[in-house]
Amino acid sequence: MTDKIGVDDLAGDIFNLNIRGLKSITALWRSPKTYFQAARRTDWSGRFTPSVRLWLSIIALTSLLQFIWIGSGSPLVEAYTQGFRDAGVVVAGETTVEELSEIAAVWIFGIFPIVQLVLFLFLLPLFPLWGKGTTFSLRVRYGFAMMVPSASLMVFILPSMALFPPGVMSSFGLGIGLMAFLVDAQTAYRGGFGGSVLRRALRAMAVSGLILTLNITAHIATQIAGIVFVSIRYGVTAA
Repeated sequence: MTDKIGVDDLAGDIFNLNIRGLKSITALWRSPKTYFQAARRTDWSGRFTPSVRLWLSIIALTSLLQFIWIGSGSPLVEAYTQGFRDAGVVVAGETTVEELSEIAAVWIFGIFPIVQLVLFLFLLPLFPLWGKGTTFSLRVRYGFAMMVPSASLMVFILPSMALFPPGVMSSFGLGIGLMAFLVDAQTAYRGGFGGSVLRRALRAMAVSGLILTLNITAHIATQIAGIVFVSIRYGVTAA
């Protein structure tokens, strides 16, 4: 007997984002408290996609779209090119500075989600900001849940970098960080905490601030690692 395979199944095959996943994202935007309550159940109340899987699926979709904003002649690559030129970089062999910049950008943004995942899985839950009675695993679920809405926005925001001039890439990155902080905080405020308005706000901002700090750490680490890699691989020297 052959099961009927539909569009929902195909979407799950490609992005692991089926109808349940989309409903989970919608719930985290519209009524995050319902999703956070389900996170306390082993089976997510049979209604939602687990938050870690959901976040990974969104990151995978975002990575699939990288060709839009990381490519030859893109503003991001041009910003890297200008940075290398300002540093007086000389590339050995036939590789141009432009090609080196594209390779560096691909490597940096390729390993960035991996570093994020490690930090969010193993460091974020160590901080007991969710209150008593939350296990390490439940804090993992909560942490990724509050990041899903901001991650879903990145699917649209990151490709839009292709529309901006290279000179504003740093400001664009700061704007993304601020936006993510606010969206993460409002998700946690509305769904993750109880108590007074002030208590919920402070705890939500504390967790969101910690996530922002880990993201900055991941960004700095991947920038350094990517530049060191291409420098060694392509014989980069300073003029």
